[in-house]
Formats: sequence, C-alpha cells, structure tokens
Amino acid sequence: MKNNQYDDEIVGNSFLSNKKIIYPIIGILIVICIVGGFFIKKKMDISSLEKKAESFIGAEEYSEAKKIYEELYTKTGSVDYKTKGKQLDILDESKKNLEQAKSYQDEGELVKALVMYKKVPMEDQKNYETASEQIDFVKKDIIKKANMMMESGNKSMASSLLSDYLSIVSDDKSALDLMKKVSGKSEQEIKQVVVTRDITVQSQPVHNPSGIVGTYQTITSGEANVRSGPSKSSPVIGSISRGSSVYIYDIYVESAYRTWCKTDAGWISYNTMNGSIR
Repeated sequence: MKNNQYDDEIVGNSFLSNKKIIYPIIGILIVICIVGGFFIKKKMDISSLEKKAESFIGAEEYSEAKKIYEELYTKTGSVDYKTKGKQLDILDESKKNLEQAKSYQDEGELVKALVMYKKVPMEDQKNYETASEQIDFVKKDIIKKANMMMESGNKSMASSLLSDYLSIVSDDKSALDLMKKVSGKSEQEIKQVVVTRDITVQSQPVHNPSGIVGTYQTITSGEANVRSGPSKSSPVIGSISRGSSVYIYDIYVESAYRTWCKTDAGWISYNTMNGSIR
C-alpha cells in the first residue's frame, strides 16, 4: 500500500514537471505561429501589391503604379521601390510628351510636334523608338510643307516654318537650301537668326473648356482641321484659317490633351483656338 502511494507521488510529480516544460514550449510555438503568420501575410500583401503595380505598368497607368510603389516603400522602407517610382515618373512624362507630340502632329503643327518627340528620353526604349520614327516623318513633312508654301507664293509662311524648324534641327541641308532660296540670305546669316528663336509648346493637359459653349472663339493656329466627328480618326471635311471666328455649340472631351468643339462647319480641336497652338 505504501509502495503504491509512493509510485503515485512519483507519477504526479513527473506530470507536474512535464507540464512545466510543455506549457512554455506550447506558448513559444503559438508565438512562433502568430509571428510567422503575420510575416507570411505581410509577404503575401507585398507580393499582391507588386503584381498590382506591374499590371498598371503594363496598361501604362504609371501614376497609379507609382502610388503603389510609394505604399510599398512606406511598408518596407526598401529604396528599390523609391527608385522604381522615380523611373515611373520618367515613363509617365515620356508618355505625356508622346501623346502631346501626336496631338500637335495631327493638327499640322509639325515643328511643335518635333519639339515634343525630341523630349521622349532614351530610358523609355519603346516610346523612344516610336518618337524617333515619327521625327523622321515630321522632318520630311516640314520640308514638303515648306515647298508647297513656296510654290503657292506664300514665301513669308515658308520662311517662318523653316526658321522654326532650323532652330531645332540646324544641320538639315534641305531646309537650309530652301531657306537660302526663300530669304536670299547666306547659310551663315540664316544660322545667326534661327539660333535665337525659341519654340514654346504646351506640355500640360488641356482643361475642359466648358465655359466656351455658346460663345464665339477665334482660331489661333495657322489652320484648323474641321472633322466630321469629335475624334482624330474622323475624316477631315475642311479647314478654317487663323483669325476666323467660330461659334461653339457643344464640346466633347476625348482625352486629357484634346477637347473637341462643335461648330457650324464641323468639329474642331480646342487646341487650335485657345492659344496653345499658333
């Protein structure tokens, strides 16, 4: 009887001793699971945000992607995300410059289109290649347009166009030869004049000019294309010369860079009448 009681005491003490060891171990395991779960969740959240940013980049929504990288930088403190955000600034600016260049080109403002195409940086390889191709087309179109102006007897407009162009591309032999022909000046005299010219362009988005509906506006571009609909893809059905007044019946916002105005003649880009294109 005494032996049994002694054995019970040993078992009881052993159980208590094991409890003292097991409970702390269980507690440690629970803490490890909680911390591990938190770490895994954080990694999953970061991975999800990275994929979301990549998706925006694929869609060329660079400003949205940058917001995510800013959030990731706040969460992790990793300078890699800050660097990626700065790279997106370049891409975003490049995209806007390319869009604005295409807008100017569509309006026939070839020199300003050239300026904007040249602003697209080499870091944005895709858009840089596109811009480089368009620059070649624009150069040829400028020479062609200057020749047409000269043939029609409009030497002053040809001279103005060539002067603007040579202020950007001073070594274009074809343009220099045309300028000598139209101005009667030597190559050295031409270069002294054109280097002082400053071509300014609008690089900010055009705001919605809703206040002009029901008013008369004046065309400020050299010539405004009139289209059958409020879109760059709509056929050109005519043109209106600088200084002409048009009545605005309605507007249509196509993009951040282009708003269309409905007139008696058809649809005209607001860029041609607000002073951003002259």
